[in-house]
Amino acid sequence: NCLPLGLPILILATSMGFFSIFSGRSPAMLRNSGAIGSRLLLNFRSEKNPLVTGLSDRLQQQQRGMASKKHKAVLRMSKGYRGRANSCYRIAINRVEKAMQYAYRDRKQKKRDFKKLWIQRISAGVRQHDLSYSSFTDKLRKSNVELNRKVLAEIASHEPFSFKAVVDVLKMNAARSS
Repeated sequence: NCLPLGLPILILATSMGFFSIFSGRSPAMLRNSGAIGSRLLLNFRSEKNPLVTGLSDRLQQQQRGMASKKHKAVLRMSKGYRGRANSCYRIAINRVEKAMQYAYRDRKQKKRDFKKLWIQRISAGVRQHDLSYSSFTDKLRKSNVELNRKVLAEIASHEPFSFKAVVDVLKMNAARSS
C-alpha cells in the first residue's frame, strides 16, 4: 500500500485534476488511474515522508478571493511593480501610496521644468538679436503683446524669422515710447 522512500517520485496531474504521486509508472497508466492515484497519495501523505512535507497542505489549499474592491483597485494600480509589491496588498498599498505622492509632486515639477525650458529657448533666441531675456520680457509687458512663454519659445526655436519680427516690433515700440 505505501511507497518506499528510496524509489524515484513522479508528480503529475491526472485527468480528474488531482495531483498523483507514483513511483515508476508509465504515463499511460497515470492517465487512467485517478482513483488509485488519490488513494496512494493519501497513504503516502500519512507516512510523514520528508519528501512530501508541506505538499499535502499546498494541495488542499484553496485559491483565496479578493478581500474587497479596495484591495482589487490597489492591486490593479500596482501592476508592474517589482517583487511582492504587485501581488501582496499589504506591500502594494505602501508602494501605491508612495507612487501617488511622487505623481503629485512631479505634476508640479513638470510645470517648473517646462517653464525653465521655455525661458532658455526664448533667451537663446533673444540673444541672437542683442537683447537679454529680462529686457525682452520688460519690453513685452510694456508693449502689451499677449504671447506667453510657450508660444514664444516655439516661435524662437522653429520659426526664427517670425521671432525676429516679434523682436523688431518690441524694439520699435520701445523706441517710440522713450
